[in-house]
Amino acid sequence: MGAQDSITLPDRYDMLKDAAAGDLQQIILPVSSALERIDQLADEMHSSLRGTFLILKGMSGSGKSTFANTIGMFRDGVETINLSRSKDIAVELDNMAATTQALRVVILEGREAMTDVQQDALEKAVHAVNQFIRTPAGRRTVVVWLANKDDLAQNLARLAHDLGGEALIGLDDPVYSFSGPPEALYVDIANRTLELLNQGENLNDLGIGNDRAEELKKISPTIGNFLARVRADLVENRKGLANLVAKEQCRVWFVVVAGNEPEGDVDGLTRGTFFSADVDRMLSVTGANIVAELKSHPEKLGLLGTFFDARVLHLPILTALTLARSYGNQPLKTRMLAEGMSINPDSDALQRLRESSLGLSFSKSSIGPRRVGGKAGTNTVAAFEKIAKIASTNDSLLNISVAEALAASSLIDSYLPEMNFGNGLTRRTDIVAETKDGPVRLEFMWRKTTGRAAISNYVLTKLYNYGRAISYL
Repeated sequence: MGAQDSITLPDRYDMLKDAAAGDLQQIILPVSSALERIDQLADEMHSSLRGTFLILKGMSGSGKSTFANTIGMFRDGVETINLSRSKDIAVELDNMAATTQALRVVILEGREAMTDVQQDALEKAVHAVNQFIRTPAGRRTVVVWLANKDDLAQNLARLAHDLGGEALIGLDDPVYSFSGPPEALYVDIANRTLELLNQGENLNDLGIGNDRAEELKKISPTIGNFLARVRADLVENRKGLANLVAKEQCRVWFVVVAGNEPEGDVDGLTRGTFFSADVDRMLSVTGANIVAELKSHPEKLGLLGTFFDARVLHLPILTALTLARSYGNQPLKTRMLAEGMSINPDSDALQRLRESSLGLSFSKSSIGPRRVGGKAGTNTVAAFEKIAKIASTNDSLLNISVAEALAASSLIDSYLPEMNFGNGLTRRTDIVAETKDGPVRLEFMWRKTTGRAAISNYVLTKLYNYGRAISYL
């Protein structure tokens, strides 16, 4: 997710269902008290051999629809049917066959307030429900009417009592006051939703720290209201950063090339399917002085990383060697010859580049099946150690060889080396690659060997410097 991308954080079930597709179980948390009421109704239906009517009343945004539609996630053998406002309740119930499931939940939605339904339509609907639950088709069915207002809920309850009595509503109050998930779960729900729909990003990654999250919880009467407030904060956070960056909006990708092939370490520091930098995890594995002050406010670096679409990409050493031999300039080749290295071009150099996470990022491809290969041979490692030696004194020569290959493969349109960024500080970026989607600033980490802590230190320090360059930190 980059600077121009929007955040996906639905606060209503219909939108959440479409966005999350088949992964709702990763987001939805059980509301135990409401599930217990469903269990009680199921037991009563089993004993009485008839269905029942439940008026589910709660504030708009409390999660009534989400709860009713996801009962099957927490109870086995549940069939759920939605009857929207456009559907005639009497006709739909009359045409409904018996269910083979242990429990069927028929949800009457789009009729939450008195203004949504005329009185004669209410009477007709409750009469239809009363008739339906007494039939074999309705025997295992709880018909749920979603209501936002007390006047509608009480009107429905009176009609249910008058038309069906205990046979329709049992002995308990047919109105169940639904308050939704407890406030203590709001942050967890928000993080689960964000992570699923936004490449693993959480509140910290989007600039909302623990203190701010607590403030939003205290002023939010429902989970829907909390999510809406979070979304408003996220928009403001990104807008503020965009104003600071102004015309220098770009993506920042970190390319790790090391002789010990630290692909596993890189994977352990990224999230999602696009190699996104996991700032929280990086902060936990490094004690770098320059970021120590930010550990109490990880949301600042998190938002910075998300806004810049910060990625950590591994470039295999054999790929780096083939690019140096095939696309290195004369000064690089002169240094390579001096180290006793071959400078003969490799025919598969561009293919290796395209298959690397760097190439996949420029081609907008997510993580897929990796190319399986053995560990780098001793000759390859020895050759790369010479490359690392060159990089230790002039890494620009090697950075340019990679940029030349990116241009030759049409993954980028053009590039410039060693470019400044921001006004607060003068910070030279290794390579600024121009693409049709805007500039990508590449920062290369050439090392003989490296590990998770060193990579974290490198990335966080660079992000810290980018933040200072735009006067954000």
